[in-house]
Amino acid sequence: MTVLFDTNVLIDAAVASRSHHGAAVRLIAAAERDILDGLVAPASIATCWYVAYEREDTDPRPLFNLLADVMRIALVGRSALRTALQNPGTDDFEDGYLAAAGAAAGASVVATRNEADFENTSLTPYHPLDLVQMIEQ
Repeated sequence: MTVLFDTNVLIDAAVASRSHHGAAVRLIAAAERDILDGLVAPASIATCWYVAYEREDTDPRPLFNLLADVMRIALVGRSALRTALQNPGTDDFEDGYLAAAGAAAGASVVATRNEADFENTSLTPYHPLDLVQMIEQ
């Protein structure tokens, strides 16, 4: 199963004090063990850096080093942009753009705490806790 990691899941993994940190870390560990094929978008990495470093006083580089080893990059290029622009059913453009990039890279699922933001995309949204439960069965 190829899973796109939403920005909020990366932030949860980077910041140990966040309530969904454990689930986010378990999902990344599943990618590390090749239980799932993980994807991240460059925009998500940049946003995670800003939130973790600037707002949460946490250095996300250890997480980013791990992501560089175990995740593939979902490119947010021209094709994904055009797909996102042609999907008027997505209320959150950023999430539509991420979903289009993830789908182009082969994702069928997105791990997110904002499942409603992905309902009108080609990806099936799963809350991290639900996805962890699914893969750990």
